[in-house]
Amino acid sequence: MKFCFYKSNYKISYDKSIINDYKFKNIRIELKYLLCGPPASPEEGIYYRILTSKKRRSICIQNIFFYKIQRFPFHIHDYHPFYIYLDLNRRVKFILIDDGHHFSKKISIPQNSKIKKVTITVFLPDHGLTNKLSKFGKIFKPKLIPLMHQKILEWWTYDNMAQLKLRTKLIDPWADGLIPDKAMENDSILNRINYILPMKILPKSENNLFYSFRDEALCPICNKIYLLDLMHVHRNSSVNKYYLIKKQKCINGHEFTIKYDFETGKIKSY
Repeated sequence: MKFCFYKSNYKISYDKSIINDYKFKNIRIELKYLLCGPPASPEEGIYYRILTSKKRRSICIQNIFFYKIQRFPFHIHDYHPFYIYLDLNRRVKFILIDDGHHFSKKISIPQNSKIKKVTITVFLPDHGLTNKLSKFGKIFKPKLIPLMHQKILEWWTYDNMAQLKLRTKLIDPWADGLIPDKAMENDSILNRINYILPMKILPKSENNLFYSFRDEALCPICNKIYLLDLMHVHRNSSVNKYYLIKKQKCINGHEFTIKYDFETGKIKSY
């Protein structure tokens, strides 16, 4: 069967010269780690690929920090994305980082900005990212690994919590629900820490109406939006097709099924 790894109207590349050690024409991106280690084992690093949309006159460098283990809360395979959006002259327009639990935070880079450096820190044992700790942590140079189709398929089809939960917004880095249209109202490091605490120290934040790197699904009855996590792998042997399936019950008591189609790269609820 066929798999959709990116939208057909985009051009894909693995050209490291575009990344240029994260030194771009108008800004440099510095990477640090704090209260955790950098990705260091042979399979760990930053997996990357580059998608270009001529229609949008934009380039997106998709980066995913990959750790084999997250120690707290414990689970195997930990993925944390950050996307860099450039114009066709390779000047950075903005950056999206995984601000914890795959919520997306936008870091705008005005073209007349005097800011020449953005620091992204891998922070705490859950490996989420922050741009609020530029004065702390240790600088590191990551190992860049091309994010090939076979690796994506391997990660997508784990039938456990090692599964990569980035699907529709990996296929399309300009998808609805990914890029916030305004700055976060509660942009503090305490909100970042609040995500992983079992007992919350702050009221729950809507965090830009839940802009996220994760897939979204609608309850087909009341249109309540859900962000998706693990979805189980199913095979339809009669047509030799694979799907991801999740049974869901919304807060209004409606039971429904969510299906991800690998061939079309689309989510359907019924």
